[in-house]
Amino acid sequence: MNWFEEDVFNEGPFDRFEFKVKKKLEKQLQRWNERQFMLVNSKNIPFNSLKYNAVTKDMYDWLHMINPDVQNIEWNARHYIMMARVKQTIRKNIGKRILCIHGADHNYWYYETLIKERDIQVIYPLR
Repeated sequence: MNWFEEDVFNEGPFDRFEFKVKKKLEKQLQRWNERQFMLVNSKNIPFNSLKYNAVTKDMYDWLHMINPDVQNIEWNARHYIMMARVKQTIRKNIGKRILCIHGADHNYWYYETLIKERDIQVIYPLR
């Protein structure tokens, strides 16, 4: 389900900034990551909570504000392609249970996208 063209696009979110600004932004991202990891085990299954999703979404919104060009390619376009593949799989397997496995930071995007779909029951957080 994943997609990314690392051979075509490999710019990081802070690469456009001069050294001091880049270091400051990296520290801010580290604080975001620390907030995420404080919530990792808030449920029986790590990374499996709406609270984790909320912090993660806020972090990626912040990254988008910092460098929208990179986030639109590296994050948003990637998600649209990943979700198109999930929806195609769902259409090909009507009535079946499907488990989507992906990196934890993608949870919020999957959840927010799939709950809007008719005729799909999303079970999240997992129990």
